[in-house]
Formats: sequence, C-alpha cells, structure tokens
Amino acid sequence: MAPGNHHRYYPQVKSPLRRQLHAPSPLLKFGLSTFPKQTSRSSPRRQVSGITTCNSSERNTLDLGLQQHYRTDIEVIDVDDEVDYVEVISDDDDEVEIVENVVAAAAAMEVEEEEGEKEESLDDVSPKTGSFMMVDDSQSDPVTDVCSFEAYRKALKSAENRTSKLKARGFGDVLRERCRGLLRSLRSFFRLDEELVEDVRREPFQPLSKEDETAVKQAFSANVQNILVSHESSNIDISVEKLRCLKPGQWLNDEVINLYLVLLKEREAREPNKFIKCHFFNTFFFTKLVHSGTGYNYSAVRRWTLMKKLGYHLIDCDKIFIPIHMNIHWTLAVINIKERKFQYLDSFKGREPKILDALARYFADEVRDKNEVDVDVTQWRQEFVQDLPEQRNGFDCGMFMLKYMDFYSRGLDLCFTEEHMPYFRVRTAKEIMQLKAE
Repeated sequence: MAPGNHHRYYPQVKSPLRRQLHAPSPLLKFGLSTFPKQTSRSSPRRQVSGITTCNSSERNTLDLGLQQHYRTDIEVIDVDDEVDYVEVISDDDDEVEIVENVVAAAAAMEVEEEEGEKEESLDDVSPKTGSFMMVDDSQSDPVTDVCSFEAYRKALKSAENRTSKLKARGFGDVLRERCRGLLRSLRSFFRLDEELVEDVRREPFQPLSKEDETAVKQAFSANVQNILVSHESSNIDISVEKLRCLKPGQWLNDEVINLYLVLLKEREAREPNKFIKCHFFNTFFFTKLVHSGTGYNYSAVRRWTLMKKLGYHLIDCDKIFIPIHMNIHWTLAVINIKERKFQYLDSFKGREPKILDALARYFADEVRDKNEVDVDVTQWRQEFVQDLPEQRNGFDCGMFMLKYMDFYSRGLDLCFTEEHMPYFRVRTAKEIMQLKAE
C-alpha cells in the first residue's frame, strides 16, 4: 500500500465522544423542578463529579452524530453548565420538561458535609401519636415531607448519631430509674391494698383485751334482775339474765339477737363505705309474714318497711337478712338483690324451699306496694348454701346465724369455724354491753 493512501481504506479519525448521561427521567408530581429555571445556557462545558457537561449548542451537534448508533426513543439527559436543572429529550414530544438535577444536588450535598452541618435530632415526640418526629435544629418546623431525599438523608444521619446522643444524655440510666420508681410505687400500692384487705379480714377476729374479758365475766355473774343496757330506738332492754344466753352451751334468745342486728345496722350507717347496704329484719318478721295457721299474709308486715320508719326502700339495699326460727333451731334467709337470688343458710345444711318461695312472693309484693314496680322474681335463683361453716353441737346455731350476717354485711366470705364460737360469744356480749358493733 502506497504511503499516503491509507485514508482510502480506514475511516477518518474522529475526536472522542463526550460522555452523556442516559437514565430514566424522574419527574416531580406536577412536572416541575424544585430549582428555578435558568435562562442563560451559553456557558462553556465543565466536569461535575467526573461527568462531562455540555451546553445546548454542543448538544445538538453531538446528537446528529449519535443518531445512527443510539435509539431515538430513549430519553437522554444532558447536564448544562452552570445550571441546576436537566432537560428531557423525547421523540414523542418536542416539549422540554425541567426535572431535578440529581447530580448537582449530590455535589452540593458533598460540599455541605465537608463544611459541617448542624445536628438533627429524632428526640422530639409527637404529642398526638406518641411517635418520634424528625426535627431540624436549624428550622423551627419539623420535617414533614418524609418522601423527599432531604428527609431521608436527615433520618439516616440522625439514626447514626442517636445511640451516642442517648448515652451522652444518660437516657438509659434515667429510663431505668423511672422504671424502678414505677415498680416501687406499684408495689407499695398493691401492698397497701393487700394490707387493707387483710385488716378487713382480721377485724372479725381482733383479740379481746383482758379488761373486756373481765367485764363480761362480771356481767355474767351479776344479779339476774339487773338491767345492763337499754337501747332507746329499738326499745330493747338487756338484763343479766338475757345476756347469760351468750355463755358457752346456751341457746340465744330473741332480745340478744334483735339488739345485735340493730347494732349491725348502726355500724353500717356509721361507716357506709366500709360495709354493704343491708336491711336486718328481727326474729318476729317471718312468723308474722307466714303464720302457721293462716299462711302467707303480706298485710301483716306491710307497715314494717314504711319510708318514714326506715329512711330507704328495700329495693335500694344489696342484701336483706331474715332470721328464721324453726322450733329449737336458728337459720338464716337472705334476699340477695345485688346478685338476684334467694339464699338459705343452715349450719346443719338443711333445705327449706317453702321459706324461699314465701320470701320471693314477699319481695315482689313489697316492691309493687312501695315502689310501684313489678319485679319478675321467677327468674331469680334459689341457693341453699353448702360451702359454709358447720355446727358440730346442739347449741351454737344462733351464733352461727349471727356470724353469717356479720360476715356477709362486711362483704367477706364465711371464713370461720366452730372453734371460733367461744370467742364470738364473749365478743358479742362485749359489743352489746357497749351498744356498738365493731
């Protein structure tokens, strides 16, 4: 080959192609860039972060030479010099849309990081949701656009610094101390609640002082005709002879039982928050309501519960206690209004359905007469209580009946036994002598 003719066989050497950025064209929601549009595009090209940029005139020249090598339907992004935006070129539409210049933003971010930024914090908590908010210390308002690139950068930066910040502020120590304080307060609260419950449970078994025991013994040995106490509102007098029924092995009489029930009601009125609201009928009520000869007779006891006598209606009570005397045995019937049932308690675990049937009829008549309300007692249960302290002799049935009422009016379970009966007898005598149930 002759020298100088090589150009006939080889293509003419062209200058290297300038780099261009080929990428998808991200558009903002409304097709506009966050950067202001620049009007001047005549600046010489320069390199930004290793990417060669060109101006508009050079772009047109390069595009003509590249048309045979590249598909024309691909969007090409050229970076103009000195401009913070890029253009999207498309064959489908000659319109040029302005989009965010990611390269320029990245370069600006590098410069900001070198110069140092103010610390951002995720320590603020939203008062509405309780979650953490990202707050820029340089701005008064928190970052709310969590989808933006800037928000992501700030969240990443804050996440890196969060552990060290919490340690520096002693957050872990403060949190642990607060948890310990909360546990101590909860422990003391539950301990106080348990102590109150234990106090209520211990009250029925408070030991008697030697003075009280001596006073009761002296009362038992005094002249039988002596009147020890008189209760004016109930018009009940207790003589030595009447009080002696509380000695061991004796049957309780009506006067002692009825006065003790009056004292239980006065105890409730004295401390209404401590005892449940009850009504205590005396030992003569049921024999008046259900006569052995005439049967059920509501009119015989209708005036026993007048508002001017009691100050309340029976329907307002939680429980109504009715002593039942069956020849030589004492039992207890309860109209449990709160739990909508009729209960029968017998220290020998006997059952008397007719007594509960009569009381159901009485309660319906009473409410209809005093409150003008019809109560469907047919839906109430009848319960013959079996889980209760049992009598193991032939003379403590009266004391069992009194203690059933005493514990129920306290809101307690029947947590006593036959072994407590001697103590209960002396305590009842002391309370009657001082005319105050404890």
